[in-house]
Amino acid sequence: MSILAAERQQQILERLGRDRRVLAAALAEAFSTSEDTIRRDLRELAGRGLCRRVYGGALPVSPASASVQVRVGEAMGRKAALGRELAALVEPGSLVFVDSGSTNLAAARAFPEGLRATAATHDPAIAVTLAARPQITAWLIGGRLDPQIGAAFVQGLDI
Repeated sequence: MSILAAERQQQILERLGRDRRVLAAALAEAFSTSEDTIRRDLRELAGRGLCRRVYGGALPVSPASASVQVRVGEAMGRKAALGRELAALVEPGSLVFVDSGSTNLAAARAFPEGLRATAATHDPAIAVTLAARPQITAWLIGGRLDPQIGAAFVQGLDI
């Protein structure tokens, strides 16, 4: 039975969602097609950001690989609750490094009013949030801004 590439790709995505991985050899057998055809399908799906190619098959795209603009709007209540828990761990007078990320942004937003601390970050959104708190000394670490992660980094710097 021959099916169109779009139909096959949709079925591959459904299997990927259900099984959390797909193998090219098994898909080729299931669709009565060659592994080359399946690999082309997987390359196309990965190119559209719908899966992640790995040797022999594909895996679902990790939610963490979405852009920061997307991640900030996901699971906001859960992130806010976790952010409050994280912020409660910051002691007055301490120096903290706040890594980039939507959950860490929630933590920065939850720093208690009046907290005297120094915070360093490479995430401009977090730096702006911290700078709005007059008792917090905010340090923004520089580098090239990566729009996908929403933070600055120095390429080739191995810390």
